[in-house]
Amino acid sequence: MIMHLFRAIFVVSLCGLTACGTIALPQWELDATATAIALPPPTATLGPAVAIDASSAQTGRWLWTSFHTNLPAYPPVQLWMDVAADATVQGTLSVYPTPVDIPPNALNLIQQNGCNVTFSSLAEAGIQGVFISSNTARVQITATECAVKYFGPVVLSEPLVGEFVVEYNESVTVALQAAANAPISPVERGKAIFALYCSGCHGAYAEGAPGIPSLHTDQVRGYTDDELLETLRNGRINTVMPAWGAVLSAEDLDGVFQFIRSIDTAIPAN
Repeated sequence: MIMHLFRAIFVVSLCGLTACGTIALPQWELDATATAIALPPPTATLGPAVAIDASSAQTGRWLWTSFHTNLPAYPPVQLWMDVAADATVQGTLSVYPTPVDIPPNALNLIQQNGCNVTFSSLAEAGIQGVFISSNTARVQITATECAVKYFGPVVLSEPLVGEFVVEYNESVTVALQAAANAPISPVERGKAIFALYCSGCHGAYAEGAPGIPSLHTDQVRGYTDDELLETLRNGRINTVMPAWGAVLSAEDLDGVFQFIRSIDTAIPAN
């Protein structure tokens, strides 16, 4: 879930600005003595990937931490994947197309369901990746279209090409596992929903990212209950904040509301 809790109106192509072309985050050290595996073009900024056996990877939820591209602009994106004990991978790349690519009759469905590319391995059409440590992977993507639930494929006028750094996230994994254990408090339920739908963009600690607001701000704290609930239920017109009123149950929506209201203590900023 991308919760753009802004009072101002931001267009869907917010992260399509040139300044967002590469998200700068701390780099990691590669083992220079290991065998290098060259991933396909186009991204050369990270150098060759050094692969480890997938069986060494942490099991649970993995979230993207940076996206690198040679393109001057790209639509807002997120990527997450689950790694099972047998090293199998299930993941989703979510694309929020620029207005020129959105069919008018698909706008509401994209806001509610996203426009997604699902994958079941790191070696298939449009998805190529390797694990480079037990908790870090590099995933290259080439997406020419994405699929909207209840609508079908949406063709992107500019192919989305680039490389994600994806990392295992223990706190999100624990939150998702806790969701299966009832009963839980509304805040814990909201934390699990946040981990599932929101953390891919807002971050595991709700710290935000370029073009994505942190929830640890006076602006968010200043929303009235009605304003916050309105945003959660109906999203924000002309932004990538989806409407969740028709997707989540009333119990889940209340949990997310309670969680955001207690965000500073429920999940302190990292």
